[in-house]
Amino acid sequence: MLEARIIIDAPENWVKNVSESANIRIKEVKSPSHKLTENFVEITSEKMTPAELVAHLRGSGGIVKSDLIRAGRDKVIGTVTTHDCPVCSTFSGLDCFLVSAETKKAGKMEWRVFVSGDSGLKSLCSRLDDKGVNYEIAELTQRVRSKEITSRQEEITRVAYDLGYFEFPKRINLEGLEGKLGISVATLSEILRRAEKNIISAYFEQQSD
Repeated sequence: MLEARIIIDAPENWVKNVSESANIRIKEVKSPSHKLTENFVEITSEKMTPAELVAHLRGSGGIVKSDLIRAGRDKVIGTVTTHDCPVCSTFSGLDCFLVSAETKKAGKMEWRVFVSGDSGLKSLCSRLDDKGVNYEIAELTQRVRSKEITSRQEEITRVAYDLGYFEFPKRINLEGLEGKLGISVATLSEILRRAEKNIISAYFEQQSD
């Protein structure tokens, strides 16, 4: 398993438009249909309040619907459904996983991606080339530890953490996560349990080294 950090020259779309006044992190991408892309996002801005952020987002072109909640003084979290994006849909059908995508200066984005070795990376690069997307592989890291948290576990655990699942008292429960992620309570419980075990195991292994 390889972890790649890729700098993307984002095309004109809602991400590029909103990034002029806010920082966007895309934490999960789904394709509920071949024409739509559903993004789980975290958006922060020093220029706008959460209410202004939501209004600004809904006024951006290409967005079909949004379901966002306030997560701080300058932050909103939730889902944004858009018309099919040539960058976000890149991962459809490939043996790779988008860990995060974050806007940078000059309309660029930084992707953090897990790919299944050199062949997976080659397939991803070929897809980007076919779409005419300008990109640069900034960093490659080998991931081989057997007890390391999996990409799927990291994805779900990160969303749960951001929405307050691990806080006391909880800001969201498993049923709330089910509504946000479209994953059954039983499956979520199992993923989070395994993730917690792997994280704790990795911690104690590091203490023993």
